[in-house]
Amino acid sequence: MLTELTVEDFAIIDRLTLRLDPGFTVLTGETGAGKSIIIDALQAALGARAPSEVVRSGARTAAVEAIFELTEEEHQALADLLGEYGAADEPTLIFRREINAGGRATARLNGRAVPASVLSQIGAALVDIHGQSEHLSVLKTDRQLDILDRYAGLMPLRTSTADAVRSLRTLRQDLGAIVDGHREAEQRLDLLRFQSGEIEGAQLRAGEEEDLRAERNLLANAEKLASLASVAYDALHGGGTPAVDSVGAAVSATREIAEIDPGLAALAERLQSVQVEIEDIAGELRRYRDTLEYDPRRLETIEERLDLLARLQRKYGPTIDDVIAFGERVRAELEGVENLDERIAALEHDVRVAEAGAGRLAGDLSRQRNEAAATLTSAMADALQGLGLKGTSFEVQIGRQESPEGLMVDGEGRYAYTPSGIDRVAFLVSFNPGEPLKPLERVASGGETSRFLLALKSVLARADRIPTLVFDEVDVGVGGRRAMNVGQRMRTLAESHQVLTITHMPQIAALADQHLTVLKAVRGGRTTVDVRALESGERVEEIAEMMSGTGSDAARRNAEELLEAAQRGR
Repeated sequence: MLTELTVEDFAIIDRLTLRLDPGFTVLTGETGAGKSIIIDALQAALGARAPSEVVRSGARTAAVEAIFELTEEEHQALADLLGEYGAADEPTLIFRREINAGGRATARLNGRAVPASVLSQIGAALVDIHGQSEHLSVLKTDRQLDILDRYAGLMPLRTSTADAVRSLRTLRQDLGAIVDGHREAEQRLDLLRFQSGEIEGAQLRAGEEEDLRAERNLLANAEKLASLASVAYDALHGGGTPAVDSVGAAVSATREIAEIDPGLAALAERLQSVQVEIEDIAGELRRYRDTLEYDPRRLETIEERLDLLARLQRKYGPTIDDVIAFGERVRAELEGVENLDERIAALEHDVRVAEAGAGRLAGDLSRQRNEAAATLTSAMADALQGLGLKGTSFEVQIGRQESPEGLMVDGEGRYAYTPSGIDRVAFLVSFNPGEPLKPLERVASGGETSRFLLALKSVLARADRIPTLVFDEVDVGVGGRRAMNVGQRMRTLAESHQVLTITHMPQIAALADQHLTVLKAVRGGRTTVDVRALESGERVEEIAEMMSGTGSDAARRNAEELLEAAQRGR
């Protein structure tokens, strides 16, 4: 709720501060005292356009500051927007607008500079100013569906419908993506099959290329390797004087020396080991030489295999491991394409089930909306009658748009849909008998319209989440009897909202919980505006003057009676 409004150098206001209570507050005072200027200042604080002309003559800057205390529910509803501007955890919101005489205006939220549009967006959730349509939420067509659903208690059903619609859209998107992918995959099918067959047919083995290159190197050099192995063997154990014989002679001589000089026994043993090792090496060389064989056919086979591997590497990856991995991906994609028909059939079934479920919920939601629309229309007829608007008509229009891609509802047809269902809601009004009903957003401001909106707000009180309602001279053209009805409506509305109204009717003023009077004052030779909260005795005087213009004894007695009757009626 709005707890405080401070205005400085705005129009003829020097400085004033309004401290507002919950419930029903009235602003009274003579015509021209500045009551509407206060509403204009509040409107500026809520982000409305503020021209430099509002700056008080001789001042450099006009400033308006509005302080709101939010309930947990109100704070939660604005959590995302408040979080964006650093006020997510603050239960108190301070709106401030400063208008420079040169035309520049600034906006701040809790001391942080923000665009004026941010104040407007947040303010629209906190205040409805009746008489200034830009701050009147009920005039916005996109809000009327929400208002009707809250009025009818349909928000849980609407949430279920929204969940069903989102699920349906997700399934349709998934199906569309798979169908599109299927078309592309069908075009790739021959290529995938060829690639998979080519790689599988090659029967690749990790590390194969290195093994083949090593074998090719041996085969290509088989004759040379055999010749070198023979030379090495002959040197160790062949004709002439082989190394093994020379070492054997050295072993015999060393042993004889050791018999005379035991100190060389270890050396003789070492030479014996060398002789054995040479004989073993010679045997290994002979066996290696005997295994070497030049095989031109095997070499040709290896060359062909290496050519195949090189071709696959050029097409599918720089290494054999890469080619094998590519083949695995191709096989997986191929299996996926071959199984797409089953997946598409399953998704099509899921879409049909989800569509039927969403259609049932949307149809149920639409039927209950139409029932609520009839109830609201009837309640509005009674409210309009009570406020003296006999020639005013009201109707809730609910429409649908056919669409071949829409939801099938009750077997009647397919209708375009959103998460809110299939309905388009508009509040229609006509202020004169015989005149056509028109959308509520096109109505002009004024006393008659304000009374109509008061009727609508009072009927919708349970569904309306805007915490603060401001009515600017809602009693224009209203007689005494109707004024009492207007006041009773406001007091009832104030049971669930903070209500602030400018009034000239004593019957309305007597019903208020808080009574503020607006006065013109002259200080330092200049006119300014003061606001004063009235106590019980002062209220009697104010209401008496509103009744007679003079505050006579008879008027005072009537004022006391009005106040006593209002107190009894609480």
